[in-house]
Order: sequence, then C-alpha cells, then structure tokens
Amino acid sequence: MPIFICMVQISLSDSIIKRAHEPDQKTLLANPLPRVSSTSNCVWSRVAPTCRRDSIEVRQQHHQNWRLQVGRWTRDQRSVLARVCGPCRHLTPTGSLYRRLLPRLSVAHIERALACWVRQTRPVRDREPLALDGKVVRGARTGTQAAPQVLSVSTHTTQETLVQVRISDKTNEIPVAQELLPHLALRGRVVTADALHTQTALAPCILDHGGAYLFTVKDNQPRLRAALVAYFADPRATMCTAQTIDRRWGRTDTRTLCASTRLNDYLRTYVPFPRIAQIARLVRTVRTPEKMTTETVYLITSLSPRHADLDRLLALIRGHWRIESRHWLRDMTFGEDRSHLRSGPAPQIMAACRNLVLTLIRRTGTTEIAAFRQHLRSRPTTALRFLVPRTRSA
Repeated sequence: MPIFICMVQISLSDSIIKRAHEPDQKTLLANPLPRVSSTSNCVWSRVAPTCRRDSIEVRQQHHQNWRLQVGRWTRDQRSVLARVCGPCRHLTPTGSLYRRLLPRLSVAHIERALACWVRQTRPVRDREPLALDGKVVRGARTGTQAAPQVLSVSTHTTQETLVQVRISDKTNEIPVAQELLPHLALRGRVVTADALHTQTALAPCILDHGGAYLFTVKDNQPRLRAALVAYFADPRATMCTAQTIDRRWGRTDTRTLCASTRLNDYLRTYVPFPRIAQIARLVRTVRTPEKMTTETVYLITSLSPRHADLDRLLALIRGHWRIESRHWLRDMTFGEDRSHLRSGPAPQIMAACRNLVLTLIRRTGTTEIAAFRQHLRSRPTTALRFLVPRTRSA
C-alpha cells in the first residue's frame, strides 16, 4: 500500500516530517513528498484489486512487489500527475524511496493530520454514534517484535475513522481510551465499546463531556454481570422486548432484545457504575442449513428509555458490530495481515492510510469497497478528486 494519502490538498509535508530524519537533498528534489503521497494513493486504489482473492500465491507476490508497481503506474500516468501536482524533475518515484521514507516519518504527526482533516470535513453538528475499536496489525510481527496494536474511534453509520493511536507495549486499550475520548466532540453522541472498556473510570470521561455510553458486560465486571444474568433469568422480571429477523443468502439472523429500568436502584446502591439508566440482554440466533448458533450479550447504558427505545438500542448494538467488519476489509481487501512492512512506524502509518481510504470510499455512498477500487483503476482523475477538502453539510 502507499505511504499516506491526502497530502496534496492539506499541505502537511512540514509537520509530518518534523522530528523525523530529513531525507537527503537529492531525494527531496526528485520526489517531493506531496507528489509521492498522492501518487501512492492512486496506485493503491488501482493496482491492489488486480490480485485474485482466490490465489494466496498471487496475493503474496503482489504485496512483495507493490513498490515496483508504484513506479510503473506513475510512469504511465505522468500527464495526470503533472496536471494535478505541477511540474517537477521526476514523476516516477522508485520502490526504494518508499522503503526508505516510511520508517523516517513521524507517525504521530501523520495520524494527527489525518484525524484533523477527517473531522474538518464532517458535519458541523456531528451527532453520529462512535465506536471504540482495537486491532492488532498481525503482519507486522517479527521474531523479536510483537505485532503493534492500534485503537481507533469510528462512526457507526458512515463507518469513518475519526482518529487512530498506537497502544504501547507497556499498556493496553483502557488507559489509552480514557485519554483519547475527552479530545473528541462527545456532546450529544453515544459511545459504544466492547466489554474491555466497561470500566468505572471510562464512563465519567464520556458523561462529563456531554455524551452517553452503551457498554457490553462480561466477566471483567463479575458483580455487575451476575446481577444482570440473575435479573433476566427471573420469570417474574419486568422487561420490554423487541425482535428483528434478517434473512439473506440462506441464513436467518434473529435478534431478541429485552430491556428494563427496574434494576437501576439496586445497581446504584451495590454496583459503583455511574448513571446506569437501562440494562439489556440481547440473544442472537443464527440459523444456516448446516447449524444453529446462539449468543447472549448483556449490556448497560446511560440512555433512558425516553432517549433510546428498543429500536434505537438495537440499531446502536448493530452499528457497533458493523464496525468490526472493517477488520475484515483491512485484512482481506487491503491485505493488512499479509503486509511485509515491519520497519519502525511503517505498519501504523499503513493502518492509518487504509482507514482513510475506507473513509474516502464510504463517502461516495458505496458499500462495495473491492468493486469500487476496481472501478478506480482506470480513473486516476476521479481518485485524485477525493483528496479535495470539502466541508459536508450538517
């Protein structure tokens, strides 16, 4: 994949290479950083789809030779790049340039710049729910270095990544999330998270900034989970129920949600979790011609029934699970786990780039990511147009 993708329009060259080693003068003259970035964006959105998904050997060969394909593509598209980027001495950066440049970039500046650009191009009054989502970049694991882990905050419906940060090997997602969330616009938004983040310290970070939470409850909160399990197992318990049934491709997905406020007083007294307004249980049954599976999930939220009825709770839960499909896209469509880039911050930079590519493609309204990238292969001008900053209406 390329280096990073929106440098042409947001003019971030100086801040990105700040605190990083300076490339030699010959390299800078031959390949200005904005040109390298925009070029790699077009190449990645066109060349990557040429690999057949059913051939592991072909995919591996592609990921080993993408730098060579970058040079070939830029050589074929000289006229387009000259028109968009302006004149320069060379329009065909070599693969070795990317290999040398990536480890020398400041990943913190890149992630900050991309996060600012995404937020500035979203609606002014942004109230879309947010999901905390951690991921391990497994392809970057070496014999002496663990695979880097990143934490991102993404929107439910548009599935745009607002920010991504690296999780240090000496810590985990919990303190990183508590430090990260207060820097986002949370007023009027719901934050969803997996059970790892169901922490008494994280909930106030959201509530104090005007947001609301919807958390999954598992064994890391044993007392809270035991109370929820006992309540919903009681046949005399009072609760409201809603159900959705989806049928597609020979698969039937049934979701049954039960919610109640009758346990609130007990939880306020005996479980030190701030401002629980509803508890819920979701039973998900998936039937296929071969088998049937059932999953039960318990949840808590600071949203009262007036602010979140059963239909909205179901939508929020489904929106959070939908974010996890991005893992599949990054691994299968973009080949993240097969990438052989392991030097320094390169894997983290690539993860940020993949997130941005997904955001840009999602903004076209398409859900067929692989097909749309195939569509862009012969349309470099269209892809470059995505980099033009455009404020989206509220």
